[in-house]
Amino acid sequence: MSNEFDCNYGEEEFKTVAAGIEAIRAVLTGEDLHAKERLLFYLDWYMDPYYKKDLSVIGGPLTELLQNIAVTDDDEGIVEEALYLLEAYTEGPYNILEENVDKVPEKFKSTVLYLLNENNW
Repeated sequence: MSNEFDCNYGEEEFKTVAAGIEAIRAVLTGEDLHAKERLLFYLDWYMDPYYKKDLSVIGGPLTELLQNIAVTDDDEGIVEEALYLLEAYTEGPYNILEENVDKVPEKFKSTVLYLLNENNW
């Protein structure tokens, strides 16, 4: 995350998630680092099973989007948070990570390999 990490998500993030996966994609693939951070921080709450949010519509596409973010984003903090959300709240298979493991920053290879192999246990 950036040095000025903004963890104060609010109405904008609520609206983004309510609008669906394309709105989420627009933010997470956009240029506004702080908007990405706030949305990922909100998704941490939103995806947590404790809060019983219905992920049936966006769950699969969100898992794919987070994998894409992990292999394409230039900000290590964003990649780290995307991988954290995958590890904490989703289940594989992680086909996008598997096909693009060479694009993952070296710092995160062990996390990606863990995700790829956890289904083989």
